This record gives sequence, C-alpha cells and structure tokens, in this order.
Amino acid sequence: MTDERPADPAQSGLREVAIDGLRPTQLTLGLSEVKRRAKIMAGLSRRELLALLEEKAVPCMLGPKKRLYMIDHHHLCRALLEIGHDTVMVGTPRADWSDLDVPTFWHRMETQGFCWPIDVDGNRRPCIKIPEHISELTDNPWRTLARGVRGKAYSNEDTPFQEFMWGNYYRSFMTTRLLQSDIELAEKLAAKLSRLDEAQDLPGYLGPK
Repeated sequence: MTDERPADPAQSGLREVAIDGLRPTQLTLGLSEVKRRAKIMAGLSRRELLALLEEKAVPCMLGPKKRLYMIDHHHLCRALLEIGHDTVMVGTPRADWSDLDVPTFWHRMETQGFCWPIDVDGNRRPCIKIPEHISELTDNPWRTLARGVRGKAYSNEDTPFQEFMWGNYYRSFMTTRLLQSDIELAEKLAAKLSRLDEAQDLPGYLGPK
C-alpha cells in the first residue's frame, strides 16, 4: 500500500504551532485576499492542505517573553482560521531577540523592515498598537488593489510588505470610492501609476513603458 501521509515536517526543521500563539507585525490586511485564499484551501484535501502549509511555513522572529512574531503570511493564517484550521507550520526563527524589552524590540523590528505599523490611511502608528491576534487586523483595500495588479503593474519581489508599499502609493492618487465602485478601472489606473517616475523607489518597479 502506498503511504498517503506527507513527509515528516521535523525532517525539514518545521514544527506545527497554534495560530493563536503567533503575534502579527502589521495593522491591516486585505480581506478580499483572505476570502480568496480561504475558498481555495477549503477545497483541498487534508494531504493537499498539509503540503501547502509545509511549503508556506510562516517566517518568524523570537521576541520578548519568547513569543513568536510572524513577519509574513498574515493572510494565510487569517484564511486558515476562516476555514476552521487553527495551526500552521513555522521554521527556525530568523533571529532571537527575546532578551530585548518591548520598546527596543519593536524599534529594531521597524528599523530592519520586519513590521508595517502603517494604517489604512497611510498614517504611522506606534508599533505597540499592532493587534496581538491575527483576527483583530482590519481591512486594507489598498493592499488588495496592489495584490490584484502584482506581476502586471510591478514585479513580485522578495521584499517584506511589498503590496502595502504599493497600496500606500496608489492611495495617494485615487479615492476609496473608486475602489468600491469600479475595481477594474482602479486596477487600470494603478497599472499606469506604477510606471511613473514617482514609483521608481518602490520594490518591483518596472520603469516607464
């Protein structure tokens, strides 16, 4: 009989943890993206879902009181909760900063680009205001817009919070009403805005056509 079980995660340095035990490092996320991912994962078999979770292991930092702070895959974790799955795979923490006090930890996280304490209106908030649980993050339609044009308006780079950076850029040119009334038009406009010189410092900038 063929063994249908996925490979042992321990062999690849991964371990299973409760999503409740992971601390977010951003204020918002794109709820449309969460719903899209949840719908896809709900249709996976148990084996397929476990394989996906191993492939998308959540990168973390070890912070004060030995807590794990996720530095990516916030949408994945929120989508898993949506479908009733409460665990995820993590690897070895990228760094152990558990000896730092909370203010020093957040300062180092921000200066090294491992958190995004920017709200939906583009305002920087104190890192201490970042919610303690992934379920408390609020919607950011600008991040959703940026994810929708990724790969077309700009290239996908391995840069933390890339979509948030682009979303914040688009926000300065258009209104929330446009996003709500005509997302296709908003995406077309975003594609054009992505080619302007003003965007050249953003990760994944493709240059003028």
